[in-house]
Amino acid sequence: MDKEFRGNVRPHMRNLATALQLLCRYLRPDEAARSSGKRLTQAKAARRIHCGESSLSRYLSGQSMPDLATVKDLHREACQDAGGKHLVSVPLDALILLHKEAETERRCRGDEELTAEVDALAEQLRVAESERAALRQEVAKLRPLRDEVTVLRMAVEELRAVRAGLRARLAARAASGPLPVPRRRGDRQRMRKDVAAVRNLALQAGKLDADGRAGAALSLLRRSAEILNPLETAGVLLLLRQQQHDELANNLIHVYGRDQGDQDVLHVALTLHEQGSADDAGAILQAALG
Repeated sequence: MDKEFRGNVRPHMRNLATALQLLCRYLRPDEAARSSGKRLTQAKAARRIHCGESSLSRYLSGQSMPDLATVKDLHREACQDAGGKHLVSVPLDALILLHKEAETERRCRGDEELTAEVDALAEQLRVAESERAALRQEVAKLRPLRDEVTVLRMAVEELRAVRAGLRARLAARAASGPLPVPRRRGDRQRMRKDVAAVRNLALQAGKLDADGRAGAALSLLRRSAEILNPLETAGVLLLLRQQQHDELANNLIHVYGRDQGDQDVLHVALTLHEQGSADDAGAILQAALG
């Protein structure tokens, strides 16, 4: 953050900028940066005194006049990092005097209107830079949500692709009972794809749950409930139990029993009972009655 001065920088402005550069040398990087041997960047120094990086660069080079509050903020941060104001070579009263002299020097140029306009533009730039930094933080917060939406959409599209085949087999099973129905050529391969899709859904939901994102996992399953048929839903529940995501399975039972039609709930309960999961069968019926 050491800057060279152009020839048009006036003496008192140069003195103030030199003092500000000296104060910046007392600023230390955070713990993580120090451990990796990195120095404090100008951008991080600017954030500490609540101004933009380009504004700080102009202050340090004598091209722009900082307000007194910014000067005091920099002195306070320097004293804090140095371990006390007695360890900082630029006293606050001397710094205030330098600022006053630079301000007087600037106003003695006879261009008060121009100075006011420049100050207003500088303030607008400072506000814009602050707003931009805030927007960048918001975008960073939204990025994980965007990735989560992408995962949900991919899972929904995959389930839609296999919905027709699974529903057809459920209808055939309900009509014919437990008697085996001969498969046509290709049926075994299609069933493998459908089972794999259901297993993939359970694995995705389980991974979200294991990562501490239980809300996202349940959201994925709730949206998938619009596409899953009862046989698929039962399969997902059984897989969640196998993966020991019991709380997620309990939440799915509650949501499905509450929101789906009685016939679908009965089909799920029947399938769970046939697979030896009588407790879950009773729970989903109880959720429908509640």
